Amino acid sequence: MLVNAWSGVVAANTLELTHTVYLGGLYMGSFNTEVEQDKNRYLIQTDAATNKSMSWMFSWIAKGASQGTFEELKFKPEMHTHYSKWRDKERGADLTYTNSGDVKVDLVGKPYSDMNKYTPVKSGSISGSMDPLTMVLAALNRFEKNGSCSGSYPVYDGRRRYDVLLRDAGVRSFKKSNYSVFRGEARGCAFEVVEKGGFRKEKSYELEDPSDLVVWVASPTNDTRPVPVRMQVKTQLGMLELHLDQYRMGDTRLASQNSK
Repeated sequence: MLVNAWSGVVAANTLELTHTVYLGGLYMGSFNTEVEQDKNRYLIQTDAATNKSMSWMFSWIAKGASQGTFEELKFKPEMHTHYSKWRDKERGADLTYTNSGDVKVDLVGKPYSDMNKYTPVKSGSISGSMDPLTMVLAALNRFEKNGSCSGSYPVYDGRRRYDVLLRDAGVRSFKKSNYSVFRGEARGCAFEVVEKGGFRKEKSYELEDPSDLVVWVASPTNDTRPVPVRMQVKTQLGMLELHLDQYRMGDTRLASQNSK
């Protein structure tokens, strides 16, 4: 995990998650998340890496962190950072938020070579936005309180500005699996991304018949926080699946058969 360089967050109720990723049935890697919330402050830290046995073909790592305050269902980020490395290419951004909602951005890695290939990001659309990690935590807190997926979230990651629209996608039952700690009923959260700026104008990379992005959310056991337990979406390389491999909070320690 990233070293916690930001002060003011008390590690009272730390939630630790590990998700595994499969593409076309092939294990691609894992994604770790740590969330700390206390009173009105939060800290999120993430790290991800591809399967080491596939490093001869490709290697990817990513780290991220967000910190801020919240009141009820209103989240206000203060700092966000993310960094990724694909082969020898590094990319990332450091975002700092002012009290008025403005965002200062320091980019890491090579900038876009030709800005004419991308839709412009209007400066007025950035104020009041949130980073991707804060957006996910805000949506989960809304789910925890209301029991359903809803809301519109303005997101800016330092390069792209977009809105995430959530809607309820019903309930699905998952059977016992060696891939996951969860079995039972989960509620679907359908994601719709509305592009505002910073995206390629040329859309040849998109699928002709894309599937909806639905993240299934549930509490792994009684009296535990609801979290993403499953995701499945069609990509150009096959079906991409995400499974909740480990869940750790307080005295609760859950691990899938594959991770033992």
